[in-house]
Amino acid sequence: MNMRSLMFVTLIWMGMVASVLGFQTAAVFPLSWVEHVDLHNQLLTFKTQDGQLRMLRVADSVAMRRETLSKGDLVSIEVDLDDQIVNIVKVDRTSAPDRQLSRRK
Repeated sequence: MNMRSLMFVTLIWMGMVASVLGFQTAAVFPLSWVEHVDLHNQLLTFKTQDGQLRMLRVADSVAMRRETLSKGDLVSIEVDLDDQIVNIVKVDRTSAPDRQLSRRK
């Protein structure tokens, strides 16, 4: 294989690896409570199950508009490697176990 072909294959491979890494989930917060929604800046402030307060940017600006979120909503949140929220799903309070809901203080 000549040098030009080797460089081409290497660049293609690096592009594929970089695109895969961009979509990996770094953290999941299965039960979190919405504290504040900032649509203008695409920021969501939420409280985790263990009581930590976090404020993260939403990667997809449409995601916050699709899901109407308000303070006190119970949600599941996925965060990517860049500390951006990539998925927000409202959790039905009746389907969540009572012991996990009682942890919120």
